Amino acid sequence: MEGLSINCDLAATTKKRNFAMHSSEKANECTNQILIIINMQAPSGSNQSMTRYTRYILAIITTIACTAMAGAEPSVNGYPLPANHFKSVVDTSEALVRHAYESARENSPFATFEGETAASDDSTELIDKMKDFAATFLGTRYRLGAAGPKQFDCSGFVGYVYRNFGFNLHRDSRSQYLQGERVEKDQLKPGDLLFFSSRSSGKGRVGHVAMVVDVNEDGSCRFIHASSSRKGVVYQNFPDNGYYSRHYIGAKRIIGSI
Repeated sequence: MEGLSINCDLAATTKKRNFAMHSSEKANECTNQILIIINMQAPSGSNQSMTRYTRYILAIITTIACTAMAGAEPSVNGYPLPANHFKSVVDTSEALVRHAYESARENSPFATFEGETAASDDSTELIDKMKDFAATFLGTRYRLGAAGPKQFDCSGFVGYVYRNFGFNLHRDSRSQYLQGERVEKDQLKPGDLLFFSSRSSGKGRVGHVAMVVDVNEDGSCRFIHASSSRKGVVYQNFPDNGYYSRHYIGAKRIIGSI
């Protein structure tokens, strides 16, 4: 009987251990999948607004699920889980809750969270500094392929300004157009990037970029850019009922984007 008892105890212990290992593997797999989904980036050219809503809902669901997991009893189907395994589940759940909450906070299309006004004020101050910095290069010569500070082409200029404040943009305007969040023309803000086709890029293809510095009440704006070998870095009003209005492609927001 003693031998039978030992065998039964061993079988029960093995079953518990196998269950705990299986549960741990499933928890880790679930954790990885959740993190992949929450951090998922939209493909280039996709609907960014829909992605923002989707990520928000996923983050809320994850927060609720993981909060429940963290408060669960340390047993499943009558088998108590080892203390170290349960602690691992709780720690993982709490980490996911924090991560999911931050994702919900960043992607919420509805709520205003504490501190967001201050963050908005900080962005305004940052953009004001960027505008002042960009203005110091007015009159700087244009040269194709130049990235500053003595000469610039269009993408080299906005890249140089942004990089000075900790934002890394791609080197050419066409690649820069793939960054940030798409902005409608009537929603422009200082710091946004405007993209245009050019004679060299062809109709409908990005070939030029500029940075918005002022927006008027009527929706018109003024931007700064490395214009041409004849003008260098200059201000330009937009729309201008001329070249830039005809060649406008779209706008992107880098600061405060998804």
